[in-house]
Amino acid sequence: MRARMPWPVGRKILNQNSFPRGQGWDRTLEKLINLSGQPTESLAELTIALREHTFSGEKLSGFYRVKPEKIGKVRDKILKTKVPDSDYSRLYPVALSDEQLALQPIGSKLAAIEPTDDGVAVVFSSVRVITIREEIELSQFSDEAANLLEDYQEVFGLRTLRFQAFDVVWLPHNGALIDVRVDFPFGTHHDVAVAAFAQTVDTFHKLIGENVLVDELNLFPLIDRIYNDRNEGIVVELGFGTTTASLKHEKMRRKQLDLRDEQYHKGGKAALASPIEPFRLSVTWKRNAGGGLVSNPELSINSSARAAGGENPTINSVVIRKCMGQADYEFVRSRIETHLTPP
Repeated sequence: MRARMPWPVGRKILNQNSFPRGQGWDRTLEKLINLSGQPTESLAELTIALREHTFSGEKLSGFYRVKPEKIGKVRDKILKTKVPDSDYSRLYPVALSDEQLALQPIGSKLAAIEPTDDGVAVVFSSVRVITIREEIELSQFSDEAANLLEDYQEVFGLRTLRFQAFDVVWLPHNGALIDVRVDFPFGTHHDVAVAAFAQTVDTFHKLIGENVLVDELNLFPLIDRIYNDRNEGIVVELGFGTTTASLKHEKMRRKQLDLRDEQYHKGGKAALASPIEPFRLSVTWKRNAGGGLVSNPELSINSSARAAGGENPTINSVVIRKCMGQADYEFVRSRIETHLTPP
């Protein structure tokens, strides 16, 4: 779980299953290591949560139109496919250790086929890297080096880490959209994720022996439609251009407050002669996760002012974060479908 889930998501899942929690993953792991007598049922629920997170957590997602009858045929073919034996498939849904990852061949490999009530997840694994920014304690340096840095209040470094990615092609039981969902943890370069997206599509086509993912949805219209729907979630980030030729990037520091209602934002809009032109949007929702817990799945649609000013602005992927499980992802997916469906 630690290898995959942001702490706010992992904390809620542990709470949901009555596991002790500390402040952050490190202190929580200390408590869990010394834990004894936890019911087998609770451990099984954690495994289910981990499996769901492999195909619904922290994803860069794109969508393809495919006729429902075709999706059904592909789904039937997939369910008859045998997952080859590999380190990935043997340990799934647990990620490989750093030592095991170092031994894996280049490329994407089929790791699992997951039938669910909503559809079938075709899970591929590969090795990727992320770059994380970490604060470095001056006490870690020699006295000579620490003296050179004594004028700095904080020192940060960039660290590159290898991780096991779980990339998914989702075949729904209902509807006419197939998802491609690639792992997109914080620190992943967008270009790396886009390359992984293309690799996942190619690997899937080779697996089924035909090219079905060809009619990719343009997701750019979501930005304006969601922003202008006052009943749709809570807008926490917005990038936009104005008729005065300026570019604005606004964020809400308190996630429970909607940027659409923020006084400075409303006042600035009122002073303009014409509507703003959004090109970047993040929206979050509050969902009842049971047991008094609230989940906050988040959708981000990121373009640029230059792209938005083009004749036919296009975005082929969005970022979906903070899902506790498949139900959260399916909710966000349903909102995407709603706003892309012609009235």
